[in-house]
Amino acid sequence: MQPLRPDEPTRVDDYRLLARLGRGAMGGVYLGRSKGGRVVAVKIVRADLAEDPEFRERFRREASMARSVGGFWTAAVVDADPDADLPWLATEYVPGPTLHQAVAEHGALPESTVRTLGAGLAEALVAIHRAGLVHRDLKPANVLLGPDGPRVIDFGISRAMTGHALTATGIFLGTPGFFSPEQTEGGEVGGPSDVFSLGAVLTFAATGTGPFGEDSTTSLLYRVVHGEPDLQQVPEGLRPLLAACLDKDPAARPTPAQLLDRLGGANPQGDSWLPAAITDVIAQHNTELQRTANEPDNPRPGTLVYPDGEPPAAPAPQPPPQPAPAASPPAGDLREEIVPARARETSEQGGADPTRVRADLPGPVFATGGRGSAAFWTVLFAAIVAGGAWVGTQYGVPEDFQFAFQLGIGLLALCAIVEFARAVWPRLRLKINPDGLRISRAGLNREVPWSQVQRVGVVGRGKSQALAVWSPRGAPGPSSKPWHRVRSFHGGSAVFPIGATGGFIVRRREAKRVRNSLEQYALGRYDSGLS
Repeated sequence: MQPLRPDEPTRVDDYRLLARLGRGAMGGVYLGRSKGGRVVAVKIVRADLAEDPEFRERFRREASMARSVGGFWTAAVVDADPDADLPWLATEYVPGPTLHQAVAEHGALPESTVRTLGAGLAEALVAIHRAGLVHRDLKPANVLLGPDGPRVIDFGISRAMTGHALTATGIFLGTPGFFSPEQTEGGEVGGPSDVFSLGAVLTFAATGTGPFGEDSTTSLLYRVVHGEPDLQQVPEGLRPLLAACLDKDPAARPTPAQLLDRLGGANPQGDSWLPAAITDVIAQHNTELQRTANEPDNPRPGTLVYPDGEPPAAPAPQPPPQPAPAASPPAGDLREEIVPARARETSEQGGADPTRVRADLPGPVFATGGRGSAAFWTVLFAAIVAGGAWVGTQYGVPEDFQFAFQLGIGLLALCAIVEFARAVWPRLRLKINPDGLRISRAGLNREVPWSQVQRVGVVGRGKSQALAVWSPRGAPGPSSKPWHRVRSFHGGSAVFPIGATGGFIVRRREAKRVRNSLEQYALGRYDSGLS
């Protein structure tokens, strides 16, 4: 566990985030606590993936399908919001290392432990397949070793047996060396594919390496399809069972229920199912978990809003603790292992400048709209002006009405010019990221870093709705520029017109996205009570 960084969220929905567990291919993983005190692992999707409709659909399916999976040996999904600006998923937290970490740090497991592990994973597959799912990425990094038994995690790339894959042809979802020949060749993937992966995982647990060795991705793909697994180092009592799991023919592999029968009813007995060294690691996890979970609900330094505009004096900063090096992933792993994330550099460390807002950081982007409607009114006003001029030329205008007629034509022409300017004027864009607000138009940029913001929120209603910021007392706020108009609002500055992003439905959607983004990035500064 690592402390939360200043740019990381402290709360997701009803869950308070306590610590950073690491990072994975999909985003950050955090230790969270519900209002009732339940400790969970919260996975928050990366901003760039959240913008991908295909990934969002896969995540939405994961959340709904994974809730239907029961059984003792799966990490239960307890809550999720796939439709949030940054989708998230909360699962049961297991205070123990992954199988990959345990084997990498303490060596291969004894046969009795591998049998117990196999029984637990087989029973987990029974529950997964009963729910109509195929895991598709069962590997050592997706198996947690808990005090009472293993847990299978990460259903992120599973799919319904009766559904259709959401990936393009030729795109692999899985880990070479641990997925099946049919998955490698892009064929039909069903329950037997997970059994093949289970055989590879148990081989890794018993020998410290996968059944097809450690080599490049291309070599592993070829060996999985055409080569024979290397089981020479597997204990003799397990060798026939793992050979059956690793059969090239899916129909020849045992089912998870048959595996349970052949493993002889092995099951965890308290914490005695693991070697003592790994049990000690779990005990350390539990101790750290209790300490972290029982910390008071006080905002961490750097997230407070100070009423006088200046924070109190703080002691000299101490260098951050160096995380223990993560174990190297198996060769050819296409997906990123969860490893401890490093703390973000500060300006004192020669890293990010707190007075700048970097353009390359991920974050949602908002833009003013109305160009389509402006073009429509331009054409309409121009047509009326042209029609009026033609009528006046062809039929004439009575002298008594000539002034009013010319005034009306002139006003309509002026309206057409104004709407034309609105249609061609570049849109104003707003990006919210961990550094602050970045406002741009036609290549011109304005940066409002969080270090210069005391309070921020969404104000106004309807077309007058806007994003407003308040600077610390005594500091000047953003001023208007020819390309960016800023209006004052109760001591603050309205810097982005959310009401100009579109019609009623679009405005409501964008206002919600802005609020969610501020809650995510403007830590300790976002005021949700503004209106």
